[in-house]
Amino acid sequence: MTADPERRLAEALRAQARGGGRPVLPPRGEPEPPPGMSVRTALLLALLGGAILGTVLALLSLLTPGLLPALG
Repeated sequence: MTADPERRLAEALRAQARGGGRPVLPPRGEPEPPPGMSVRTALLLALLGGAILGTVLALLSLLTPGLLPALG
């Protein structure tokens, strides 16, 4: 009696390994984002860095005249 369930289990495992079992449906929902920084985050950081650099240069030109070279 114990050989029958064991044999069925072995056949089921072999069928599953060969792809003969039920097809596995892909998970639903949103796919996971790729690892790393997103483009939106990179652009936001670049904008923030540019705004900070521009503010620092503007303050330098206002507070210490002649420190920055003249353009043109």
